[in-house]
Amino acid sequence: MRQMVEEINCGRHTIESAMGKYQVRTRSTVTKWLARVREEEHVRTQAMENTQKKPPTTLVEQVVQHADALTGQVKQLQKQLEQAELQVLYYKNVIRVAEQELGLSIEKKSTTQ
Repeated sequence: MRQMVEEINCGRHTIESAMGKYQVRTRSTVTKWLARVREEEHVRTQAMENTQKKPPTTLVEQVVQHADALTGQVKQLQKQLEQAELQVLYYKNVIRVAEQELGLSIEKKSTTQ
């Protein structure tokens, strides 16, 4: 199976010619083998990349990494704040329009002691 997949990936054979050479009856079997081998290679390369990633060795690298993480959090919080402000503006306009059209006082008045 692996030899056939390797030959297909290298371009030495098409799926049909490999099916004939290795006496495989269905194309779906070959495509499943191709997908399985690609997934295994992907998992293997990710595992190698994870082992090659070293934690920051110096204090400066640690501070830079922490600062990058904080910068990402700040950007995310800014987006959330922007969305919340737009939502507040939307609801205020909905309340204002509803008060004008229905003639009702919807907002709570803060005149209580």
